[in-house]
Parts: sequence; structure tokens; C-alpha cells
Amino acid sequence: MRFLRFLALELGLRGVVFTLVGTLALVGLYLASIGAPAEQYMKTLGAFWSMVTLNPDFSLETAGFSAGEIISSGAAITFPLALVSLLFLVVIALVGASASASSTYLRTVQGGSKSGGFGAVGGLLASILSAVPLFVGFWLLYGASGMSPSPMLIALVVVALGGLGWDATRFLTLDMKRQIDTTHTLVFSTLGPAVGRALPLPGTVTGYLLNSAAPRFIPYVAGKVPAIIGGVTIAEMVFNFPGLGSTLLDALVNMHTDTLIAAVFVLLAVNALVTFLVKSALFVLYPRWYEKAL
Repeated sequence: MRFLRFLALELGLRGVVFTLVGTLALVGLYLASIGAPAEQYMKTLGAFWSMVTLNPDFSLETAGFSAGEIISSGAAITFPLALVSLLFLVVIALVGASASASSTYLRTVQGGSKSGGFGAVGGLLASILSAVPLFVGFWLLYGASGMSPSPMLIALVVVALGGLGWDATRFLTLDMKRQIDTTHTLVFSTLGPAVGRALPLPGTVTGYLLNSAAPRFIPYVAGKVPAIIGGVTIAEMVFNFPGLGSTLLDALVNMHTDTLIAAVFVLLAVNALVTFLVKSALFVLYPRWYEKAL
């Protein structure tokens, strides 16, 4: 019964209904902002119906290609790049939080000396990078690599500049440090596990701290997906490749409402899918945290 309630709430209401209603609402606001005539609203509703009923001829208004084909080609570029950026975000957060939390653990629990040097320099460098605007990083990357930089470099710039990586590391570090003085962590540390300075691997102290922080860190990472897609969109405009973000902006500028509908629908669907996956992980692995998140 709980599982059926979960599917109805997360997949049905917060997934399908949110995506469909959100698409109509956002496109309707766009039409209202440009003062579209009434017939344009009816045409848009017809295009929306064709899209949700999977009509293969949905919108042939752009160079003989359907809006679905245009959006699919853009998504095939944007989503892999966003996924790599998300992977970089998680790795940076894990490494930074593990180094900082292990240093605090050694100092407070085992009476080690206060660490400096590399940790302080790394924290200062991360703070400086977080203050650099994203477009400045892309401008420097353009100067170094021209119009065809490596996708890996683009993904790294999206995360390293503008504060995404720094904020994720800070969030996880603070959460892990809060767990150090708790009773369950002190009991675990009596077993004599490795500290885990480089990565919070299973069986290490920082791995144990990460396991305690995971119910909060997983939703946090999911919440950064729209920001990552936004950063990738900036890269698409700077380096002029036809991703989903640049396709959406082109539809706005040229008033291609059919393409706009498809782009907004896909973006909202991605957001709903990420949210559903996160809630599924909480429902299965951390049911008490899922109930708190309702």
C-alpha cells in the first residue's frame, strides 16, 4: 500500500501532472508576454496535444524537421555533458569533504596537530574559483581552445567556476563534520578503521560519515541539476553548438512555439525524473528520511 501511495504521489502527481501542467503554464506565460492573439493559443494547445499523443508529425515548422527531432538532437548533446558535469560535482565534493572531515577527525578525536599547508591552499583556491563568473571561465577556455574545446573541459569549467563545486563540497563537509562527535561515530571509531583522507571509501571513518550524510546529500545533488543544465546552456551559446538550451533560446527569439513546447516539456520532465529517482532512493534506502521529505 505504501508503494502504491509512493507511485501515485511521486510519479503521478509530482511527475506526470507537474510536467504537463508546468509546460502549459510556462508556455502560456510566454504567449501572454509577447501579446499573442487568441488563435496562437489554440494552435499551441493543438501542438501540445500532438506532442503528448506522440504524433510523429508534431511540428514541421523548422527546416522540415519536427520539433521532436530538433529537441532530441539537442538533448543528445546537452544531457551527456550535464551528466559528466554532475559526476565532476560529486567527485569534487567527495574528495574535498573527505580531506576536510578527516583532518577535523584526527584533530578532535585523536588529538592530532592542526593541518595546514595543502588543505588551506586548496580551500583558498576553491574559494577564488567559486568567485569567478562562469562566462569568464568560458572566455578563457575559448582563448585557449578556440570554438572546439574538449567536452570534459567544458564540464569541468561548469562545476569548478561559479560556485557549484565549492558549494557542494562545503555542504557535504559541514554535514560530515557534524557527525564526528556523535555517539555512533565514536563507537565506530573504536573499531580502528582507516580514516579515509583522499576518498570516503566504505569501511573508513569518512566513509561512515558519508553514509550518515547521504540522506541529505543526495537531494542536494539532485537540486543542482537545473544549475548544471544552465551552465551547459551558457557553454552552448559561447561555443555555438546546438544543445537543448540554445535550441530553447532560439525558439524564444524566433517564436517557434512548437519547439518551445517540446523544449520546456523535456526540461521539466528531466527535473521530474531526477526528483523521482531521488525520492525512490530515499524511499528504498532511507524510508524515515523520505517520510520527513513529504
